[in-house]
Amino acid sequence: MVLRNPSNGKTNMAGSKNIVFDVVGTLVGYEKLYDGIESVLGDRLRAQSVNSIPMFAYMWIEVAEREYTYLAMSGAYASFAEVFESIFWRMLRKSGIEEPRRFASEEDLAEIMQSFRNLAARPGAKECVQKLRDAGFTVWCFTMGDAERVGTYLKSSGIQMPAENLRSCDSSRIGKPDPAAYKPLLEQLSSGGSKPWFGAAHMWDVSAARRTGFRGAYCTVWEHETLTSLFGDMDVVADTLPEMADKVIAASRGGLMLSFHFTRHATISILLKLESVIKAVKKFERSEQRGRTGSYDPAKLALERLPERADIVIIGAGYAGASTAFHLLQKFKQLNRQADIVILEAREACSGATGRNGGHLKPDPYTRAFSALSCLGKDAAEEVASFEHRHLKEVGDLIKRENIDCDYVRTRAVDVALYQEGAEEIKRKLAVLAEAGITTVDDVFASSSETAEGISGIKGAKGAFTYTTGTIWPYKLILHLLSKAVAEGVNLQTHTTVQTIEHSSTGSDKWSIRTQRGSIAATTVVHATNAYAAAVLPEFKHHIVPVKGICSRIITQKAGAPHLTNSYILRFNSWEYDYLIPRSDGSIIVGGARRDYHRDLSNWFNVHDDSTLIPPAKSYFDGYMQRHFSGWEDSEAFTDAVWTGIMGYSDDGFPFVGSVPDKPGQFICAGFSGHGMPQAFLSAKAVATMIAEGKEADEVDLPRMYRCSRARLDSRERHVALAAWDAVPKTAQARL
Repeated sequence: MVLRNPSNGKTNMAGSKNIVFDVVGTLVGYEKLYDGIESVLGDRLRAQSVNSIPMFAYMWIEVAEREYTYLAMSGAYASFAEVFESIFWRMLRKSGIEEPRRFASEEDLAEIMQSFRNLAARPGAKECVQKLRDAGFTVWCFTMGDAERVGTYLKSSGIQMPAENLRSCDSSRIGKPDPAAYKPLLEQLSSGGSKPWFGAAHMWDVSAARRTGFRGAYCTVWEHETLTSLFGDMDVVADTLPEMADKVIAASRGGLMLSFHFTRHATISILLKLESVIKAVKKFERSEQRGRTGSYDPAKLALERLPERADIVIIGAGYAGASTAFHLLQKFKQLNRQADIVILEAREACSGATGRNGGHLKPDPYTRAFSALSCLGKDAAEEVASFEHRHLKEVGDLIKRENIDCDYVRTRAVDVALYQEGAEEIKRKLAVLAEAGITTVDDVFASSSETAEGISGIKGAKGAFTYTTGTIWPYKLILHLLSKAVAEGVNLQTHTTVQTIEHSSTGSDKWSIRTQRGSIAATTVVHATNAYAAAVLPEFKHHIVPVKGICSRIITQKAGAPHLTNSYILRFNSWEYDYLIPRSDGSIIVGGARRDYHRDLSNWFNVHDDSTLIPPAKSYFDGYMQRHFSGWEDSEAFTDAVWTGIMGYSDDGFPFVGSVPDKPGQFICAGFSGHGMPQAFLSAKAVATMIAEGKEADEVDLPRMYRCSRARLDSRERHVALAAWDAVPKTAQARL
């Protein structure tokens, strides 16, 4: 018998290395289902106190898997999609909705089921499959779903899977985890004497396959808890799909194959020792490479020789700089043109605020829009709000399209007011924006004072406001973009500090950029240094000011601590707020601590140094979760790390984007005021469009409030950060 090798279209005999994947839940995620439920029923569910869409979806999926299994066991097999759709009304009833069929219509269900039919691969799935194929594995899939629908999931995500390699329980009408469901594939793939692998993110699935005779590879991406005490030990356990591929490849090369020559006790001992060595190596790499993650070493991305000239020089290798390079490459491809692009970075790639921030891809649906509405009216407000909101789709699509492993999660932000005046002020802004027809407020759910604490889980909450958001690991995202740019010909120069920019006297180049390593001439210069823009653009000295912030990582090693799925803002008063996101490993990233340092301007305003902590605030995060989150009192959560970063705060609260006045060929994309994640990517696209297509700022997709202009630079209004500081009670005590 011959089998097709999907990586190259050639055939190879059975008995080569084979791995079988579960598909939905493992290679394919449920995010689009979450989005579909949120779009159709989100507000209605929350009005009935069903506050977590992911939890509702999870229970629906799990119950459907149970009913599917029971039907198959009893001889009344039904397809999974049929079961899933049929129990919808029951799930609504079990969620506390007394009249499900009045609550939701058949059309609602049809729209949600369409989102179920449009699921997409998880980040890292394509990389996982390709790694295995490159290592000589033939990849198979075994699904409870119908093969056509599941094949579409993979194909739409760029994962090619030949039809003969995609098997479904529908064919035999024997449902997983019945051992009889796995045996045909096991016998087929074992005919050459080798033992095939089975990989899944469902422990019940991979453990059943392993008991049937497969080698088991389990990924925690869906269930998080391994529960080996119930399901037994696996041959490989990994937290991400690419990591699982690496471990399967290593095991198949003989590293873990030694375990077959020993007793079970000796095997576990060897595996534990190997795991400790891996952890020690990873710890060393993190300390030596400043948090290096994924397959990209920032030190190795940079090139050695500083060129004499370039068409475009981008100063700064953070979010704005990497995004500008990415969009320029895209634009020049579309225009069938080429350009020499050089990125100059004073330190290591992504070593500034981008690599240190909390990872909130969180559009602001009301604060900035309200400010724009007050200043320039409805159109300006809609531009500001919708521009930020579009980052969720644009960045999310980028991550999926490029299969970027950066811990991206689409979820809900929970904005909590811990004082009554704050809750009422947000409600007032929402009402004004809704009256003006600003579309983003439609996504906002506002609790009552009585339900705020229960909805948010925050002690003492007076108001809770939720809306769609994303969380991300920015460092991983930017290193991917930089690596892609370098692979496509961009020249990245790190540890190269720009000292001055002067008019060039050579050829057609307009500017000469002087660094400590020499000078480089260029026609176009993009300033993407955010807080440090004024170092070479002195006209921005009072308009973009470096502001120091502090952030932390909180962990708990005690089992049973609550698992957070939302991101949060905690507003204590008009000037003090904290912000946090949960990570997939159970840690919490928390930033803020203003109460402990904000009164003294020298701690944070016009501060450039991010190498030291802010002394009054370094202990602020100790006991944080226990103080503020219900159910965390006995969690033993503690502060694992504290660090600082420098943000670029603009004087009017909006970034400066576009051409620099009186300096033709120079552009700026900076001043994001600690809110760059939902602003910088499309701002960089606007700059790239202006450069590549020769357009003005009012001809590209860019809010008018962002446009860099002579009028903004001539303004001498008091800096908004100082105006807010004026209202801070100078006698306020540090939060205990």
